[in-house]
Amino acid sequence: MASKTHKDPIVRGVGTPQRPLVKELWARDSHGQNLAMETDGSYDPDNRRVGVERYYDHNFAAMELEKVWKKQWLFAAREEDIPAVGNRVNFDVGPLSFFIIKSAENEYKAFYNACLHRGTQLCVGREQGSTIRCPYHGWQWNIDGSLKFIPGHWDFPEITRNNGALPEVRLAVWGGFIFINTDDDAPPLEEVLSLMPSHLSDFEPQNRYTKARFRKVVKANWKAVQEAFMESYHAMTTHPEAMAFAGEGQSQYDIWPTGAGAIGRAVTPNGIPSIYADDDITEVDSAFGMLKAIRDWHYPDVEMPEPDNNRPGREQAADWLRRAWESTYKRSNPAPDSVFLDSCLYFLYPHFCIWLSEATPLTYQFLPHETDPNLSYFDVRLLVPWPAGEERPSSALPKEIGADETVSHEAPEFKMLAYIFDQDMSNLPRVQRGLRAVNPKAPYLRLGRYQESLIQHWHELMDKHMSE
Repeated sequence: MASKTHKDPIVRGVGTPQRPLVKELWARDSHGQNLAMETDGSYDPDNRRVGVERYYDHNFAAMELEKVWKKQWLFAAREEDIPAVGNRVNFDVGPLSFFIIKSAENEYKAFYNACLHRGTQLCVGREQGSTIRCPYHGWQWNIDGSLKFIPGHWDFPEITRNNGALPEVRLAVWGGFIFINTDDDAPPLEEVLSLMPSHLSDFEPQNRYTKARFRKVVKANWKAVQEAFMESYHAMTTHPEAMAFAGEGQSQYDIWPTGAGAIGRAVTPNGIPSIYADDDITEVDSAFGMLKAIRDWHYPDVEMPEPDNNRPGREQAADWLRRAWESTYKRSNPAPDSVFLDSCLYFLYPHFCIWLSEATPLTYQFLPHETDPNLSYFDVRLLVPWPAGEERPSSALPKEIGADETVSHEAPEFKMLAYIFDQDMSNLPRVQRGLRAVNPKAPYLRLGRYQESLIQHWHELMDKHMSE
């Protein structure tokens, strides 16, 4: 249910000269601005009342599977997940299952994860081998999907090498990310990605690998989980200790519609106090508070610098982080200060997120549960380079974290972020339960005009696709 169009100008964050908005900080960047910093998303949705039923209704979830998940490009795997020919990994979306295989050097294929005989899954987890073999009756395919062998083939005369290949799913690769799409009529991936590759070009996601990863079961719908990361409005209450070095109220939100969906961006400046933080916290205090947290996570063996109260704190922090990065990875990185400091999250409709950030170089997947719309999966990767001159490492296996387990306990390698994830996860079961308790006379969310504009637009797109 859309609200009435507002005549008043949208307030795009609230800052002060001492605690400015993102664009003002970017204009001061000691290394200048990159393309991402020079470009604003100009679309303003007006979809502030969103019905709550879509978060828990089984019929809505079933339609969502048909109208959204089967029609959009979905992030399924990374190239380093399957580095050798014959390596393969499954990818599940609700009740759907696929597997992605490296079928030749520089070639990948995706197949429906079901034997043509009796439907047995052909890949569970990470597997390898020159033959794809069903564990139930031994039917076999070559790694390009062509039929290889059927035991007792005499009893299946209608199945031949001409018609017995595994059915393929569309596949495309960008930046080391492997995407799939079951819709033959969907636009190509490059059209859907729109400006994202150009904005992340210098970040070089293709030259990174998954150093750490977890997949957590969450007692909430996948949309509610994603929405927890599409705005910083919650930070003041959920992450109060971050107010000293994260400018929550000064955040920027951008939306770029594409032919099939949208690119969204949420940017929170770091190394600057929030407008809601205590007045006595200086920018240098803020920047070095953040620097210590990042150093403890990424560069614990690199000595911290002494603060200089005569230089901008963000510039000092970024200079040290740049030197530590270059020393660790043995290559230069002339990226702007913002890339080393700020929380800059790019969202690709419907379920993928990548951070343009050296401080927190993460990717997210938000995926529906197999049967229950009140549950979902939150899949997080730490995506870092490897030292120049070395071989690309294989990706870390995902640590499976149950609904009642914490990231801090099960994936402590995420350090400070594990604690922040736990804070976010603690809200979500209460959100999901509360959605069922909403007044039936007004069964909708009331979203902010600006700070929750990405959430507005994702539902706007969903409404459009569900009606097609």
